[in-house]
Amino acid sequence: MNDDDRNREALFRHAILGELLSRDLRRGELRPALEELSQKTFTDERGHPRHIAFKTLEDWYYVYRRRGFEALKPKARSDLGSCRGLTSEQQQLVLDLKREDPGRSAYLILREMELAGRLKSGQVSLSVLQRLLRRNGLSGPRMELDRPVRYRWQASMCGELWQADALHGPVLINPRTARPQRTIVFGLIDDRSRIIPYIEAGFGETEHRFLAVLYNAIARRGILRHLLVDNHASFSGYDLRFLCARLNIHLVHSRPGDGPGKGKIERFWRSLRRHLIGRLKLEEITTVDELNLRIWSYVESEYHHRPHASLAGKTPLEVWESGAGNVRWPSDPAELEKAFYGEVDRLARNDSTVQWRGSVYEVPPHLRRQTVRLRYSLLDSDRVSVLDRNVEIPIRLVEAEQNAHRFRAAHPPADLPPEKPRSGLNAPDLFLDHMTGRTPDPEDDHE
Repeated sequence: MNDDDRNREALFRHAILGELLSRDLRRGELRPALEELSQKTFTDERGHPRHIAFKTLEDWYYVYRRRGFEALKPKARSDLGSCRGLTSEQQQLVLDLKREDPGRSAYLILREMELAGRLKSGQVSLSVLQRLLRRNGLSGPRMELDRPVRYRWQASMCGELWQADALHGPVLINPRTARPQRTIVFGLIDDRSRIIPYIEAGFGETEHRFLAVLYNAIARRGILRHLLVDNHASFSGYDLRFLCARLNIHLVHSRPGDGPGKGKIERFWRSLRRHLIGRLKLEEITTVDELNLRIWSYVESEYHHRPHASLAGKTPLEVWESGAGNVRWPSDPAELEKAFYGEVDRLARNDSTVQWRGSVYEVPPHLRRQTVRLRYSLLDSDRVSVLDRNVEIPIRLVEAEQNAHRFRAAHPPADLPPEKPRSGLNAPDLFLDHMTGRTPDPEDDHE
């Protein structure tokens, strides 16, 4: 299990406890809640169903309370990646059997090899084969999700749950490519008040763009407790999940194809299309900034001040202001941006470069051929640095043409002796003396 796997396992544990960690529990409420979780079946990152014991859940809860998210990461094993119970030929046979017939289970493969005399009975356990298949991408259960019963519901207070989604907007000219491209509008809505924390149109439906929208939403309306999103790549990336765990936000993904599960944001998109997007005069809009100006004018001057039937005739702004006391705000707003950073390990090549997200960066030469820790901004893709003994060093993209003219002189160590010592011994002369029987004179060696 590498660092990324440990992070994913910690995220899995945090997701199970997320609701409890975001609540102020009264005395006696923790044990029933953990017992209820211990009766459920959870699916981990690899799609495996898992039952978590009460004692384990209790340990996770208290260790998180004492030491935070880092304490949820499992410790690394000393024999990571090894399969000592099987030879390389036996491992290859297991993989070939699975590829020959994907329907073969690990148990069937084990029995076939035992009956064929390729394995001794009891030589390895079933879990050894399962881990081998899983590491090679040849394992995964099939899951069937039943259609759930649907009820009308809403969050109990402002800031408890936000829904996020993306809407396809009009086609505008992308200044980077100078070509027409469809805009993507990212937006969030508070489930209780229906207020819009932040909304922004731009080019590209990426996780990086959504993280920027989320940052501005938190800066304007506080830190949410739960975030409901769909399964698009922009909402299911590693950076978003790691950020939510760091800010104690419970990230919830809706079931695939379950659009009504995010009915409030979908209803807002319908209003936005009906009142604004569908009535834009595109000949007067040439930039994304002009589009965003019109979107915000609708949101701030119309939508937030219009009574909603689902809010008992109140406006979103009225409901938000009445429940603003329950909103979580950053303890230090200046520290909020520091949470929007990620870290990852990469191997520095012999030419002092590392590759990160399709780009090649240059690291200090003394770090080449080493595994280095990169620190990158979730808001600005150009801000990448390397950590060297807890010192953060900004790095830049490789400029190959300029490097062709850079000085490459090697600097020898300063403690080298000024002159090489002379021993007087020479291998060819010694070989000749040995063959002819001549005894070398020690006095000759020092002449």
